[in-house]
Amino acid sequence: MKKILSALLAVLLLFSFAGCSNGGDKPTEKAKVTFWHTLTDHDEEMVEEIVKAFNASQDKWEVVQQTQTLEGFEAKVYSSVTEGTGPSLVWLYPNTAQDYVNAGLALDFGKYFKDADYKDRVSEGVYAASTEFADGKLHAIVCTVTGSIMFYNGTLLKKYNIDKDAIKTWDDLLAACKTVVDGEKAAGTPLKGFGPDSVDTLGIVTLQQLGLNFINPDKTVTDWTDQKFVDWINFWKDAEAGGYFQLVDQEGYHSGPFGSWQYFSYMGSSAGMNYITPQARGDEPAFEIVCGPVPQIAGGKEYAEITTRALVGFTKDEATDEGAAEFAKFFTKAENNVKFVQKYSAATPFKDVESSEEYKDYFTNSVAQQALAGMMPITGTRISVAGASACKEAMIQTLKTIIVSGADVVETLKAQQEVANNGLKDAQ
Repeated sequence: MKKILSALLAVLLLFSFAGCSNGGDKPTEKAKVTFWHTLTDHDEEMVEEIVKAFNASQDKWEVVQQTQTLEGFEAKVYSSVTEGTGPSLVWLYPNTAQDYVNAGLALDFGKYFKDADYKDRVSEGVYAASTEFADGKLHAIVCTVTGSIMFYNGTLLKKYNIDKDAIKTWDDLLAACKTVVDGEKAAGTPLKGFGPDSVDTLGIVTLQQLGLNFINPDKTVTDWTDQKFVDWINFWKDAEAGGYFQLVDQEGYHSGPFGSWQYFSYMGSSAGMNYITPQARGDEPAFEIVCGPVPQIAGGKEYAEITTRALVGFTKDEATDEGAAEFAKFFTKAENNVKFVQKYSAATPFKDVESSEEYKDYFTNSVAQQALAGMMPITGTRISVAGASACKEAMIQTLKTIIVSGADVVETLKAQQEVANNGLKDAQ
């Protein structure tokens, strides 16, 4: 009997060790979550820190962050995702998800998020931007709020006794640029007066200020040949011909040339603050950056654009989808977001972050955030519809073709308006 029991015990032990060897010795393979973004420098470093901390916090998923080039990024994301070879997450605009909803490729964070993770932490407007899709689901997790503001060379403002608060309209801006540009030219230190960092933002903001919707509720673009818009484009053409405005700079964003005294002012995202390095000029020390609101159309509708950036996900498999959602939760935790928005020079969409002492100190010392906050009562965001990216590209081509290449204003507007409408129609 003892021999039989001993034999049974030996068999049981053998199976027990075999089970440990097959399941315990071999580590469980982590689901890989690929995260694409175009962030660089200190922003990229912050992402790397958050990714590293997330990966160390659990053993089910591994996030791999990959920095992509900005040019053609949205097109690259679209082609790779629709082909099944793309990332799990991207850092883009919330309305990016709209192009993937109808195809069933947009990740629904709502399957994994509780209200306390996101909905209860943001405003109704931010949550609406995260869910205003055809299916009404949570396809975007907004992490930052930025917007276009004006940047001025403080030394030149003082030198020519210009009050930045007196620059309220585009006419005011042109007058200030004429004063500075003509004065500096006479002194043998020529420069340009003003340049925007985003051609599409310039055109879209102008349309809204003129009372013309960029995209109408019926998913068509407004009449771009409206005389008010034609007049404004001609106003810009004259300012560019005089050397006061410049639509496109070789550097791309105008921020670098602005820092090196090549421009008196430029309009750019509040997030661009960290990319401006004011330099000295001759005996003059590095200038102070002065920020202000975006100019308005005289007698028009007051309007400025804010931009939200979000984590947008794409469906893969259950394990990867859950991992992407869990990383989004981790990325937006208060202790991570408060550090990220400071690196990114952005405002936070989260109420708990906004009320923290660390964020309050940051806001108090940021002239960019104060300028953005001052415009909040008149700000809006772009409508979220499939095909909006085609309209944006059409606006860019419109202004570049007319102002840079010298094409006919009305004929170009007609042609690009048709391109934009076809893009909207094809996307529905």
